[in-house]
Amino acid sequence: MSQYTYTPGNGNLPYGNRNTNPQGANYGTDSVYSPEETNLIMKEIRKTIFDAAPAQYNALKLLFEKPFIEKGSDEFEYLEKTFGRSPLEANANVGAVAAVPGSAVTQTVTLTATSMKRVAKDLIIIYEDGTHGVVQGIPGATTITVSSLKSQGLPAVTTGQIFAIQSTIESDGMDYFSHYDRLETITRYNYIQFFMRAKRWARVEMQKYINMGTTDYLEHDKQEKLKQLRIDFFNSFFNGVRGEFTISNGYAAKSMGGIYPTMLSAGSAFSNPTVAGLKAAFESLAFQTNYKAEGSTRFIYATDEMLNLFSEIYKQPGLRYEPMNETANLRLKRIELGSMNFVLVPCELFKEKSCFEASWARRILVLDQDSISPVKMKGLPQLEMGETDNRSKGSRENFTDFWVGGHLSLEFNNPVGSFHMLVQ
Repeated sequence: MSQYTYTPGNGNLPYGNRNTNPQGANYGTDSVYSPEETNLIMKEIRKTIFDAAPAQYNALKLLFEKPFIEKGSDEFEYLEKTFGRSPLEANANVGAVAAVPGSAVTQTVTLTATSMKRVAKDLIIIYEDGTHGVVQGIPGATTITVSSLKSQGLPAVTTGQIFAIQSTIESDGMDYFSHYDRLETITRYNYIQFFMRAKRWARVEMQKYINMGTTDYLEHDKQEKLKQLRIDFFNSFFNGVRGEFTISNGYAAKSMGGIYPTMLSAGSAFSNPTVAGLKAAFESLAFQTNYKAEGSTRFIYATDEMLNLFSEIYKQPGLRYEPMNETANLRLKRIELGSMNFVLVPCELFKEKSCFEASWARRILVLDQDSISPVKMKGLPQLEMGETDNRSKGSRENFTDFWVGGHLSLEFNNPVGSFHMLVQ
């Protein structure tokens, strides 16, 4: 028998659409009239949960296109050979020496201590005004004697002036070698960082979700751990700082050095341009760091907002970037500058404040990706996942831990072949 007696047409009815709401309906909270709820209907919940997380960490797909280098330990060193020559720098003012017809003139030049390590007799050097001279002698710990071409003088020198090195020179009939050197290397090192994320479900709790779940929440919950681990990889690959942390219970853990901190440490070229000055700054740094073969490609990593500035600067639709294989076919665009190619790689995570500090929304990294290689430890899977046994499988624990873990590091050779900018 009905518990309500009512007259149709009355505005405040016990039935009708207003009072037909599932238990826990949002309408009950939103309405000031406290509508009725019933357990005879259920909430309309979309079965598939929409994934609103950013997908731009897929840039890792491009960075991981190269095969992982395997290391035997969680600390590794790698050697990098230098360019093999460096300019000389003056460390004192010296007056000009006038030309003497038919003869050479000499000048004593003081160099920095670093430059003295890179100079030898019979080395042709070039002054900043284009004058050529040859190192005739090294009379002191910080001085060299420079001889001019016949009938030419030598210009004044100021502190900080740079001398380019043209070449060695030899005369017929010499009975000695005047220039000795060896390959010079730079030793770099990094740590392999280990990552772990987990979640715990009580046995009965999880069974209720399996039996009574209204959505695919459990599957998304598992996938979310993997997604967050990949974002951990992305953040660390770009911005990890090499070092050691003391974590819970006093444990020590090594952290990897990422791309950007490695560039800072190596002194990679940098500019801090305004939007109006971005084109000039970009082109200046691009040519300054162009150590690659003609037609080679570098990659510009930045947010869509920053990449759009390049589209506005270079009024071209952008050419399709065709990778060597389909693994990294992300439908990216490239621009041409002289004989150089630059591929635009959107990284919206750079502006995600839960991942990077605010300045990264305006940061631009231009990378020579051929010099960057991902690293893993030999004998361990780079990415792994699993679950623990609960009581139904003979364990004492009445819960299941689902976990996903991995490890990662990188080798970054010749960071000075890349550059970065922070747009104001």
